[in-house]
Amino acid sequence: MERLSGTELLQEAGRLLAENKYKEAVKIFDILVEKLPDVPIPLLSRCTCLIQLEKYNEALKDGLKILELPNGPIDEDVANGCTTVHSVAYVRIAKCYKELGKTSDAESMIRKKNEIEQSIIRNMAKSSLVESLPPDEPSKSLAEKLRIQGNELYNHSKFKESAAIYSEALKNDPDNLLIHSNRAQALLQLGDLENALWHADTCIRLNPKWAKGYYRRGCILLEKKQYNQAIIALETASNFGSTDKELSKKLKIAKQFRKQQQTSENLSVKNEASNFINMSIIGALTIIGWIFE
Repeated sequence: MERLSGTELLQEAGRLLAENKYKEAVKIFDILVEKLPDVPIPLLSRCTCLIQLEKYNEALKDGLKILELPNGPIDEDVANGCTTVHSVAYVRIAKCYKELGKTSDAESMIRKKNEIEQSIIRNMAKSSLVESLPPDEPSKSLAEKLRIQGNELYNHSKFKESAAIYSEALKNDPDNLLIHSNRAQALLQLGDLENALWHADTCIRLNPKWAKGYYRRGCILLEKKQYNQAIIALETASNFGSTDKELSKKLKIAKQFRKQQQTSENLSVKNEASNFINMSIIGALTIIGWIFE
């Protein structure tokens, strides 16, 4: 089993699940979780299998581990009313708590799941509104005025000054997607990659379906030479319909650098599974999403 590729492991897991052989499927996900500890899909799959086996304490541990990983989008067909990995995790955790007799904890998890989904709806509406504001709109907020001022500074290559203006804007509107995105770009130009990544990840947290957040994250990770993660982010941006003209170029560069890094001894199960999942979380879920129904 250890010698199977990532794709073969997932295919075998799918076959076992179709036959309701959850115990055997868990063994496969054990391998993938060990090889890919920072990827939520194997954990989420194993968590679901453990629930089917009524091993609620073990499933609960997996669910809580998922919440420690970065959130990301997920096909809504995977779990009704869930559009992010964390939302599904909260639902799975709630199921465990309920079966363990912890009703209040279960209800708390469902509330947190609902808060995530409601926040996404609010931020999608906010981002649409902000993007539609014309430059001379008299009713725009102070944060929006500062954003436009920061954009002007950035366009004149005054990256440090623009980053400072965006920071002031965020004090007035801390959940503004566009300002976080713009500050991430300014900090990227300044070489402040850690803080730039924080702003990109904040965009994703606020709206896991906004392509620009993933594009920003991908560009920053490319600069950090974290090519596998950069490819995941850039391909996710593409899946969400990013129209950025540089995306294809950045993705090609990331793949070229990743190929240069790979050597024969690195072609282990971990890399093969990573290459499969690097099609992006959405791509992987297309294949195994029905597991969570």
